[in-house]
Amino acid sequence: MLRKKQLPEVEPVKLKPFHGIRPGIYIIIFWALVVLLLSFLLFVLPGLVSNTAYVTFNEPIVGSGVLEDGVYLGSGTDGVYKTTGGNHTYTLIYEGEEYGSIETKVKRKVFFSFFSHKPVLIEPERSYSESVKAKIEEAFIRDVTSYSAVFSAPSTFHYPPLFSAFAKNVVEAGLKDVRDTWLLAVSHISSTELYEDYKEGRGILEKNNVTFQSNESKEIEALLPYLFEGKEKTIDRSETSVVAAPLKDGDFFHYSSSNINMGESITISVESAKEAPVSIKVDEFSIAKNLVTEHDWALFVAANPKWSIDNLDNLVEEGLVDTNYLKGITLSPYITSIRPIRNISYYAAEAYCEWKSKVDGVEYHIPTEGEWYTAALSSSGKDFVTSLIYVENNPTTPTAMLGQLWEFTSTPFIPLSRLSDYDKIITLSNEWKYDDVIVKGGSYVSDPSSITIETVGITSKSMCSEFCGLRLAK
Repeated sequence: MLRKKQLPEVEPVKLKPFHGIRPGIYIIIFWALVVLLLSFLLFVLPGLVSNTAYVTFNEPIVGSGVLEDGVYLGSGTDGVYKTTGGNHTYTLIYEGEEYGSIETKVKRKVFFSFFSHKPVLIEPERSYSESVKAKIEEAFIRDVTSYSAVFSAPSTFHYPPLFSAFAKNVVEAGLKDVRDTWLLAVSHISSTELYEDYKEGRGILEKNNVTFQSNESKEIEALLPYLFEGKEKTIDRSETSVVAAPLKDGDFFHYSSSNINMGESITISVESAKEAPVSIKVDEFSIAKNLVTEHDWALFVAANPKWSIDNLDNLVEEGLVDTNYLKGITLSPYITSIRPIRNISYYAAEAYCEWKSKVDGVEYHIPTEGEWYTAALSSSGKDFVTSLIYVENNPTTPTAMLGQLWEFTSTPFIPLSRLSDYDKIITLSNEWKYDDVIVKGGSYVSDPSSITIETVGITSKSMCSEFCGLRLAK
């Protein structure tokens, strides 16, 4: 067993007093100073150095924005924004329109600025002008139009609140009557998500006594459960229209004013609604025998260099065409090509009509769906054209109304327009001009068994397709 080693005795170390202060006291003072210094460095100095301040806004207008001293800061409905202490001017905007402003002094945050970003709530005075109210309605139609193009979306696709946000903005801005806007909007409901949002928005408007329903919108709303709640309903076509033989007018055929029935009997669904039966009045018009040719377009481009292929980048940037504009087409005003022009956009077709009208002194336009349908009815006995180049041997009606190329119409595509007052809904859409347009007739690559004069195709106004062309009307 080992003996425990004895350690030598030593004298204990004792701290000496400092200026008469006992060690225990000055040690406490030392650490207190350390804590104070660290607190100053962490909790005070950053605020003194940075002149930092934070602001936030609580705007009831969904989609509002805020400018700080004329510079865009962010959304007015949420968010905390870092700024500097001092005098600032904050301006509320909606779709570029100012509706509120305030000049205020923002106190910089001195204490705890490194850890805490507690903002100052800025509350400008608000005033909703008629232009702001108009923007609320326009933005709603623009957004509903855009999202209505998505008939079936993956589960990850996000539908923002549209009808409910619009309803909140209407109440806040004090709009009292939004019947026309509501009619056009409900005509665009094309998905369950939009339908559910519509019900929420409708509840808000009802609760706040806003006038929003018309007889026309009630017609569509009564059918929405059949579209989105699994109920079944059939809409039958009443009768088939007969069109009188047109009169030859040079390279055009003239049609008298008439009432026609478009569409066919359907079991109602979002997809079938675009071809539902509808009766419309078609004023007298004339329509070209043939489609606009490559030669015609070459003359147009020669007179309007803006629409040449050399200016493609600028046309794309302006949103007038896509990158397929005139792709694969060689234009020459000196070669009389009878091939129909393709890979042009609806906007380009409008520009062509405007130019041609000035040159000929005649008011040309892109046919409406009703005008095209009337002409197609008169040509219903003709074959489906399965080639790009086609020479007609029957000069009594327009050529190749079915086949050859899909043809632009000036009628906007609105998913549920045929379920109520078709003419009124189309007129409302033409005031906003956010909708895609209808194309008719199929093309030479289409399956003839799947294309009739009832078939409704859709294209965006900037899209250029190898299978889409233009026929003039006047």
